[in-house]
Formats: sequence, C-alpha cells, structure tokens
Amino acid sequence: MSAIRRFIDRRLGRGEAAITVPVLDGPLLPNAGLDEAAEVALLTYADNLVVTGKGLVASSGPRVIRVETGEEIAAFDADVSALAYGKGMLAVGLDGKGVKLRGGAHDGKSFATPKNPSALAFLDADTLLVTEGASQRRATDWRRDLMERGQSGALWRLNLATGEAVRVLGGLAWAGGVAATGSQKVWVSESWRHRVLSVDLGTGKAEPVLEHLPAYPARIAPAVEAGFWLSFFSVRNQLVEFILREPAYCKRMLAEVPEPFWMAPALASGLSFSEPMQGSQLRRMGVTKPFAETRSYGLVLQCSPQMKPLRSFHSRADGQAHGCVSAVEQGDDLFVASKGHGKILRLDGAARGI
Repeated sequence: MSAIRRFIDRRLGRGEAAITVPVLDGPLLPNAGLDEAAEVALLTYADNLVVTGKGLVASSGPRVIRVETGEEIAAFDADVSALAYGKGMLAVGLDGKGVKLRGGAHDGKSFATPKNPSALAFLDADTLLVTEGASQRRATDWRRDLMERGQSGALWRLNLATGEAVRVLGGLAWAGGVAATGSQKVWVSESWRHRVLSVDLGTGKAEPVLEHLPAYPARIAPAVEAGFWLSFFSVRNQLVEFILREPAYCKRMLAEVPEPFWMAPALASGLSFSEPMQGSQLRRMGVTKPFAETRSYGLVLQCSPQMKPLRSFHSRADGQAHGCVSAVEQGDDLFVASKGHGKILRLDGAARGI
C-alpha cells in the first residue's frame, strides 16, 4: 500500500511529493531578535555551545574555546562536531572519529562507534546519548546528505562504564540533535523530515511530537525553568523542495557544481555573486529585503516540556546571524552560536522569558 500511496502522491503532488512549505507564523513569527542580540565573541565556525563548571565553552573547527577569555582548552585531530557536559565530564564528538571524554570518572575513554556524531547528551553519570547524522557522511557533509535524501542517521546509547555502544534507532533522515527528558523517552530531531521525535530508549519506538516544521531542526538544549531550546540549520523554501524531488538534477548538481554554489540550504549566503539566485531574493538597488527568499537564516525556538512551540528568535534574510545550530542557557541569558557568521550571541534575560 505504501508504494501505491507514493505513486499517487507523486501524481497529485501531495504528501512527500508536495513542494509547499509551512509559513513562519504563530510562535515562529519572524522578528529581529538574533540580530539585536549582543555579540559576545567572534569565532570562526562557531558551533557547539555548552556550560561547564568553569564557564561557557564553544567549539571552533578542531578546537574547544572558553568563550569569556578566548582561551583554547583543548585541540583535536578532527573537527569537533558535538559537545556535552555533565558530572564533571566533557564529552567531545569528533567528525569521522567517534567520541572522547575529558575529565570526571571516565576521563580518557573513547568510542570509535558511532563514527560521525552530530549531537551529545548525558542521560546519567554512566550513559551518554549520541546522534549520528548519517552513518556514511561526516557532520560537515550535511548538505550533501540532504540533497541525496539520506536516511542513515541513528540514535546511540553509550555505556561509559562498560564501553558498550548500542544503536537504539536507525533509518533517520539526519539525526541532528538529542535531549534527555528525565525519563526513558528522549527527544531526537530528524532534520530532513522537519520534525522532532519522542524515542523510547527501552523499545526504540519513535513517535513524532513536533511535525511539519518550516525549517531544518538541529540540536536541542534543555531550558532551566523546564522546556527546551531547538536550533535550526536554515529555513525551507519551495525551490529547494522542488529540486529535492528531481534526483537526476540533484545528482548532476552535486557532481558538476562546487558545493558553495549548490541550490541548497546554507549556513550563510550572499557571500559571492556566483551564488544561485532565487525569486525575490535580490531587490531594487541590490538591497535584500528581510522578507525575501533566502538560502540561509537564523532561527532558535523555545519549546515547552512537551515540545510545543512557545516563542522564537530570528535573523531574517537580510540579517547577519544565520546558521544557528547551537543554543544554551547560562544564568538568565541565552547564548547562541551563529556558525554562518562566526558569532557568539547573548540574548539578555531570554532564559527568564524576558
């Protein structure tokens, strides 16, 4: 029946064959919250943010940096693709090389599986949750995996005491983020299917809890006063949705066109006149309007403990805080890493709902 349904959907342009995109409305109504935030630091490829016992740290390529001072506290032989902190331990995901632990009871331990971690979260002192965006693609190859419609992502549970690695759930269309909920059920963002799943760690059963998102969800971070912060790679648009349904075109584009010029979502755009243009992106006198179609965007969404959208912060088409794939609370403030523009931003009072 599923094959018949897919055939009918392709004929009628509905279901997975539809190229319509949900609008940014309600709690996702566009604003300039991220562009109005304070710039705490400029950091090339600013990525994972975590609060440790010694303050806020961020990853930048193969380095881990203390944000307040700019001090390098660790360096590795591969890009840091994920970070988590808990019980005095810093868990580091290395792109293409697995997971390493620094400090605490399990200092020095490493896991070669999963190989390509995209996000980490401590379940308890002896258990680490890991999402792998795609088993055959490094975290830096997320755009290629999207355009190839990859479905090889997974959720893993690592036993830090025994060294056992168990795959809880596979077949995910880029597992971009994970967060513990205080029970056996955890949240996992499935980026290319534009949704967040509730996954039972005991059975591996997954149920959608937040669907039909207008953007590509990435990492999930807990909010101190209950709830979660959900970051996004970028927003969806109809042209990319159309191209994704033309596999022959996608294959040629990936083979013949340099990656910066693919017609695909990006962490930043408008950096070169050779980039692909979209309808309405360029306006009179070369001015990009905030409501224009765009390949990159900045978006962070606050959700309730049940993963229901509450409010959001944006950097629109004409903004300078795109590609926000990590957010974390420290005290009353929310810190956001804009990887696209190499910035660490602070939204004063956002953790208290101001």
